[in-house]
Amino acid sequence: MTTELEDENYVIQIRAKLNQQKVKLWELPFFNPTSGECVESELEKLANSFHDELKISFKDCLNVIRKLQQNALDKLKSKDEYLKTGIATLRIRTPTQGSSNRHFDVKVKSTGKGSDLAALVAEKLGLDDRMIKLVCAGKVVNPERILADQGVTNGATVMVLVLTQSQETAQQEHKTFDRVHRIRTDAELIINENDHSDFLSLEDQDGNAIHLPRAEKKALLMALTLYEKGKVALRRENFEEALLLFLEADSDFRMCNSQLLTVVDNYALLNLDIVWCYLCLKNINQLPDAEQRIKLCEEKFHQSYGENMRRVTAIKGTQQCNEKALLLRLHLLKAVLLFHQNKREDAETMFQIVETELQSLKIDDGCLTKLLEFGFELTEARIALRACSNNVEVAIEFINNRRETVSKNEKKSKRERNLYRKIGHNCDDCRINIELVDQLVEMGFPETLAAIALKRSANDLLTALNELQLKQSDLKRELVEKIEPCSELIDKLVDLGFHKEAAETALKQTTNNFEEAVEFLISAKNNNVYDALLGESNELDRPSTSSSTDNSSTDDGSTKNSSSKSSDEIGGSEEQAGPSRKRSKNTTNNAKKEMMDILYKSFSKDMDTSSDTYLDLPLQEEATILAEYKKLLNMQ
Repeated sequence: MTTELEDENYVIQIRAKLNQQKVKLWELPFFNPTSGECVESELEKLANSFHDELKISFKDCLNVIRKLQQNALDKLKSKDEYLKTGIATLRIRTPTQGSSNRHFDVKVKSTGKGSDLAALVAEKLGLDDRMIKLVCAGKVVNPERILADQGVTNGATVMVLVLTQSQETAQQEHKTFDRVHRIRTDAELIINENDHSDFLSLEDQDGNAIHLPRAEKKALLMALTLYEKGKVALRRENFEEALLLFLEADSDFRMCNSQLLTVVDNYALLNLDIVWCYLCLKNINQLPDAEQRIKLCEEKFHQSYGENMRRVTAIKGTQQCNEKALLLRLHLLKAVLLFHQNKREDAETMFQIVETELQSLKIDDGCLTKLLEFGFELTEARIALRACSNNVEVAIEFINNRRETVSKNEKKSKRERNLYRKIGHNCDDCRINIELVDQLVEMGFPETLAAIALKRSANDLLTALNELQLKQSDLKRELVEKIEPCSELIDKLVDLGFHKEAAETALKQTTNNFEEAVEFLISAKNNNVYDALLGESNELDRPSTSSSTDNSSTDDGSTKNSSSKSSDEIGGSEEQAGPSRKRSKNTTNNAKKEMMDILYKSFSKDMDTSSDTYLDLPLQEEATILAEYKKLLNMQ
């Protein structure tokens, strides 16, 4: 990073001087348009003056001036070519972890597709075009769309993400493109399959459930899922894959119109991580998208945390908020951007702020060791010590209080989801106030009926109470109509030998209470009304129908006998075909569920679902970057 960054430092300063003095290196006296030659003596004179002003060696000044002159001449030539032929010249930058970036130009028709550009770049790099992804102005270039429509025009800078770092990586992990594609496909499958369950759910940092319209929930879940997978790649320092997943998540976040995104900090954190990847891939100075994302991040942080962290402090009750670690990274990225914009005084001021923040957030190793010896996890120990200024006793209390809060809210959210499932309520319509449900339960009303009453009254307690006292039969009828029988409980009842249709009816009547449903079905058999339960289903497939029709002309006694036998002989030959089909379907459902479980376990591997993990930044990389830029600015 040092050699390339030092070169960039010289370019930034000299370019600013040229602009300040309105020097045009492509015109006389520095370049002779007639002969097409550079005037070397004038370039040397200019380099000498910059050497005195900027304290940069004469040789480095001259090299940078020559480079900038050639860039200007190339731009003029490409602009002229573009106006005449429509062929655009694009600047390609290929980040390589651990070594210098590779730069070259590519010419392509602006009316061509993204796939045309990918093929040209891949040929230049000697790679398969399926192994690269192109990023321009913060967006992944779509291979199927016209380049000009995507803002990829003459003079644009395109970053190339090479999606395998080595042959070993390719052999062991396959291609990153395939992994990213598979991640999105698996995420869509999991989200769509579990749309009505709590398999995937949205909660805030404290474990409280978040309810959104279904379409928006899917988009947000996809964005968050891709974001989490990107963070896994980021922890492994696979910045190419991380950036690609982050940009995919960014696209999904933009589909969300909810005011939620203006309150929570997920989207701000995503933008922070995208710019962090730019920095790690040495592209923060190449993409103007970085500045826009930093501004957006600042705005979101201000909305989420409040001015000077007041909102977070009010909620969490601590002055030393762990969100300050995130602000430190934001300030560092902002300082780096200011440096590359040659706003050196502003950059120095911001770097000084970062240094002060870094000192205040430093964790005492001895205190950390004590908490680890007490059995606390590294993440929660580090977060607690930062929040409590390295006071071990206060940190222990902080961790215990935090655990209790999260556990309490998670139980509340789980209970809320279970209640919604019991009454067949779609939370997209409205959210039922659980505290009001508890008040009605304390008055002696059943929980499910209380929830239905509050739903009908839009959480008006007095109206709900009136409904429960005067219209309880209507509430029970609505409950039976709305409730969706639990598929797992249906499978269990079918395994016991009951028909699926009867099991569904029983679960509706007992609001998905398995024990009561079993008693209900046994009672129905004992009282010879089991067949009536089957008759309530529109999808009933009764194998004895034809025999009943055939015996329609027999006397009452024979018909009654047939009916009695049908209901009493649970294992009889007439009913074996029905349960057999049910068991076959049940087996298929179980196999599908098992497949989904395996998929989810594989998909979620390495994903950290802890609500506070994003606050746990070791800050080692930040300290290293701070030191590098301070050296470039000659800061003591």
